[in-house]
Amino acid sequence: MSLLLDLTRAKEFAQEPEQLQQLLVTFEHSLAQELIELDAAFTHGNTQKAEHALHALKGFLPMFTGDSLGSSVIDLYAKSRQQPFEVTKSQFTTLVPNLELLLSQVRTRLNAL
Repeated sequence: MSLLLDLTRAKEFAQEPEQLQQLLVTFEHSLAQELIELDAAFTHGNTQKAEHALHALKGFLPMFTGDSLGSSVIDLYAKSRQQPFEVTKSQFTTLVPNLELLLSQVRTRLNAL
């Protein structure tokens, strides 16, 4: 199992351990919520809702993960505005296992605090 959670950038942003913990709590909630939103958007064919959730993900995900996953989400958001919805849906589906693994790693980290 690879470690997707990378707190390097988050630690640079947070000045105190308590701030880092609060950032992680917020990230866990946001990531879980956006995954639910994206699942619903792709299930119901709601392009606008999918783009909104991808925009949110691309905004906060890079602070908590390595360049590869963060870049994948940023690229997907950029492409989502120019490619067919079904292509975006398919590309997002390939990212879901890593996003779910990241969420699991965040929860594990929070439970250890």
